[in-house]
Amino acid sequence: MFTSSRATRALADLAAEVQVPVHTGRRIAVASVHGGAGKTTVAAVLASVFAARRSDPVLAADADPYEGSLTWRLGVPSEPPLDRLAPDLIAARGGDLRALEPFLPRTGTGLWVLPSGTANPTLCSDVTRSLSRLFAVAVVDCPPGLESRTAAAAMADAHSVVLVAGGTPDGVRATYQALRRIIDSGYGSWLARVVVVLNASNPDGRAALVDDAARELIEQTGVPVVVLPYDRHLAAGALITPSRIGEATLVEATRAAAFALAAARRM
Repeated sequence: MFTSSRATRALADLAAEVQVPVHTGRRIAVASVHGGAGKTTVAAVLASVFAARRSDPVLAADADPYEGSLTWRLGVPSEPPLDRLAPDLIAARGGDLRALEPFLPRTGTGLWVLPSGTANPTLCSDVTRSLSRLFAVAVVDCPPGLESRTAAAAMADAHSVVLVAGGTPDGVRATYQALRRIIDSGYGSWLARVVVVLNASNPDGRAALVDDAARELIEQTGVPVVVLPYDRHLAAGALITPSRIGEATLVEATRAAAFALAAARRM
């Protein structure tokens, strides 16, 4: 805390942007063009950053219709499933946070977590929206693919979208092509809500990726890009312990959170 390194100063500046007050709850969807991009890892880290930096409540929601891994990565129970929790949560939305304590688990940093488990493609969005008055920020981990009904519902309901791409040449190519299709279809204005995170989950793929070229390609679409560096702790695919995340990774994750919140506040 008392070092004066460039990374420490950058982290302090970005943390201030993450702490900006919001007047109504902001919902941030985390999506990917296809599986294997590290989407759930990014969602868990972003939610943890918000929970650690903000004094108001933060929610992480797992929109996977089946056995999502967000709750497991955050170290909280995934039972009962959303199908069983939803009626009680919606009924409690008019109260305060104490009304949610019997239903929602929390991490050691105070992050509230909404488990997965429903065949209804809009249920996670319905519940998250109904709870927005109680949470300053809700980070929603979508299932892979932009065309799935659940992901589409979550992104349509969100104030901003973090689109995670694998930090490899193929991951960049697929994400760029998806953004171009959106523009060519006449929906380019939607990209004002989008932030792209290039997630270097594999050191070999990271070595094959030229950061500046990848950033410039995607930024041609007008979308800001954050490169999340390879982090051994996150890449292990196990329980995420925030204190074990590397400083460089934490700086860029906080940068992505700041960009996503800024886009969400404009909506």
